Amino acid sequence: MSGAVAPSNRIVFANIGIRGRARPVMPNFLSQPDLVFTAVSDCREDRMKSAKELIDTHYGNKDCRMYHDFRELLAQKDIDAVFIATGDRWHTTASVFAARAGKDIYCEKPISMTISEGRS
Repeated sequence: MSGAVAPSNRIVFANIGIRGRARPVMPNFLSQPDLVFTAVSDCREDRMKSAKELIDTHYGNKDCRMYHDFRELLAQKDIDAVFIATGDRWHTTASVFAARAGKDIYCEKPISMTISEGRS
């Protein structure tokens, strides 16, 4: 047995926002054999390209897709879950959109900036 995980048993993952926490956390996700990063989204081209390069290098291909608008990323049917690493003020918005798109979500605190915002 090679230890390889069948594609049907993998979580197809994407990253929304490449801020300070994304860079140290991404290697932890990349080390999981049952998870595969397929896309990144950030409003800053330099951050997005840097994350794509990290992911492509890890998998030895050029398959990671880039989206300037995270809503386009969320519209992709093949993505199961997202890692949200935007600026704090965007955590709620990105999380609500991701939940409405049926995606599982990993987002570090703060999930929202106010109690009422968190009840969205």
